[in-house]
Amino acid sequence: MIIEFPPIKNDILIPLFKSNQFLYILTKTVLNDRLGKVLADYIDDPKVALLSYKVFEIIAGDHEIEAAIELLKYVTENRLLIFPNEEWTKIASEKLDLTPYPRIKFSSEKLSIKHIEMLLERDLPDGFSLQKIDIETVYNFNPKLSPAFLPFFESPEAMVNRGLGFCIKEEEKVICVAAAGMPIYDDEFEVQVFTDDEPKYRRKGFATIASAALIKESLEKGITPHWDADNEISARLALKLGFTDPIHYNAYICTRNLIKEEK
Repeated sequence: MIIEFPPIKNDILIPLFKSNQFLYILTKTVLNDRLGKVLADYIDDPKVALLSYKVFEIIAGDHEIEAAIELLKYVTENRLLIFPNEEWTKIASEKLDLTPYPRIKFSSEKLSIKHIEMLLERDLPDGFSLQKIDIETVYNFNPKLSPAFLPFFESPEAMVNRGLGFCIKEEEKVICVAAAGMPIYDDEFEVQVFTDDEPKYRRKGFATIASAALIKESLEKGITPHWDADNEISARLALKLGFTDPIHYNAYICTRNLIKEEK
C-alpha cells in the first residue's frame, strides 16, 4: 500500500534518494525543508518513494519490488519526472506514456577561481553594474525573473540569508540573475541563471559575468556549485565557466498515466 509520508520525517528519506544521480541537490533541499509531498510504501522502512514538488516528480528506491508498480499509479501527468536509473525508466515506460526531456549534468570538480577571474575581467556596457543580491534587490526584482527564484524560498529574506546570488542591473532594474536556485544545504547548491528576454539584453555576456561572480564567491567560501542544464545555451555557458564532463540524460514528461485507466 502506498501512503503519504509525514513531512516531519521527510529528512529520513534522504538516504533512499541518495542513489539518484540527477537533481539530488534539489531533492535533498526539498526533503530537509519538509517541502512538497512524498508518497512511500512504509513510514518506518520505506523501499520506494515519489517526491512531488512544484513542476518536479522524483522517484527513488527498489524497482524490483511490487510496490514499485503501485507507486507509478500516483505519477502526475505533465510534470518533469526523474528516474534514478534505466531499470526504473524501462518499467515505467510500460505503464506510462513518457516524452523525453533532455538535460545535461556537469561536474564541478575542475572549476578554477583563476579561470573565473579571467571571465570577470570583461567590462560591462555603460549603464550596467554587477551587484551581490541583497534584501532591497530581491524586493525590487524584475517580475520576469522573480518566478524563477522566489517560489523556491520561503521569503525574500530567505533568498539572501539561505542562498547566494549576483545580478546585473541596468541602473536600478535587475536584468540578469545568477543564484542558488534553492536554500543551500551541506555547502552545495544548484545554480539557476535567468536573463530578461528583451533583445537588447541578449548576447552581452550578462549571464557569464553574473554566473562567474556567483561561482567565484561560492568557491572562496568552500561551497560547491552544481550545474544541470535543460537547453544548449545553458550547457555552453556551463562549459565556458569551467564545468566539465557533461552527462546527457533524459527527464520525462508523463503525458498519460495508463495505470489509472486500468480496470
